[in-house]
Amino acid sequence: MSSTPLVRARGLTRRALFRGAAASGVAWVLLPGCDAPYPPEDGPAYAPWRFPTDESRPEWLAVGAAILAASPHNTQPWRFAVSPDRVDLFADFDRHLGAMDGLRREMYLGLGCALENLALALAANGVHPAITLLPEGPDDAHIARVDLTADAAAATPDIARLYRAIPDRHTNRNAYAEGAAPAGLAEALEALIDDPRVGLTVLARAADRRRFRAETIAATRAIVDDAEMNRDNHRWFRTTQADIERHRDGPTLDASGNGAATRFFGKMLGDLDAETSGEYWVALTRDQHTTAGAFALLSTAARDDRAEQLVCGRIYQRMHLWATGVGLAMQPLNQLAERMDREQALGLPPRFTEPLVALAGADGPQMLFRVGYPWDAAFASPRRPVGWVAEEVG
Repeated sequence: MSSTPLVRARGLTRRALFRGAAASGVAWVLLPGCDAPYPPEDGPAYAPWRFPTDESRPEWLAVGAAILAASPHNTQPWRFAVSPDRVDLFADFDRHLGAMDGLRREMYLGLGCALENLALALAANGVHPAITLLPEGPDDAHIARVDLTADAAAATPDIARLYRAIPDRHTNRNAYAEGAAPAGLAEALEALIDDPRVGLTVLARAADRRRFRAETIAATRAIVDDAEMNRDNHRWFRTTQADIERHRDGPTLDASGNGAATRFFGKMLGDLDAETSGEYWVALTRDQHTTAGAFALLSTAARDDRAEQLVCGRIYQRMHLWATGVGLAMQPLNQLAERMDREQALGLPPRFTEPLVALAGADGPQMLFRVGYPWDAAFASPRRPVGWVAEEVG
């Protein structure tokens, strides 16, 4: 949930040409082999964001909400089986981040995000969702069974407000205003936690923010220097319109917080180099992604517990919807947790585990993010449509 694609020029001659043309104000002409720039949020890959639709069946409308949830690196690792009285959520283990998520912690967080959107949409449309987590056990792909019962009282004002924010919620990777955290932020976020297994740490003091920022930049550097992690991170980037329409997932140039010039040139050039892209990601993390009024961490006692990961994902999604409704932006910043996973998986020294546990004030940090007032609005990310991920059963 934390990577950023960036572009590199195809050779010195073309780069020099771009610089000279930009400096002289020469009109742009596409060179042979270049792709035409395309507008953001354009094409069928973005149609799911036109939500809610005119779908009259609440179970199918809810799946349309679920696919708009946050997920690690926009992998969208979910499948659904739908009937009038039940919706089942499954993990799609093929949509795994590999070395970037070696313990699959982030995959389960993303599945929890989808489950939250699903439950909110059902309740907002007069259906009570009775949720059973991991009905076949923690190692099975069956993530949740959601039994549906008509209940007009389920549509409370609080649920309605969160539901309305679903099509407007986007991860904002632009720069945020720095300084004091929004008034009452910690208390508002705490009020959204409905499970005693989940703890919240808000880092709003300048010294704490500086430490989180420095460690996050260092963790990003470590990911880029880890060839396997950097490769598995890079393979999800979608830089051309053709790639976006074919896959309808992954980070894109528009949704990554890149400036207008970088987006323009990237769309013309198309190709990406993993090493160079990683270097740009480190720079963006340093200069832009770690600007914020506050950083926050969600933790549980049992960090490897799948149910607790799902609950954390639900709570993160709820917090992001709340933030959207009050004009705040959020972005996952999980690099420290990703390196903690890597250290655990490979038995490495706890270079990032120790500072992360210290920052969280807990042994089980699950979800890290920033929150604040953005300087620019976020673009939407592509989404696979309901027809690609759901089937009718029964």
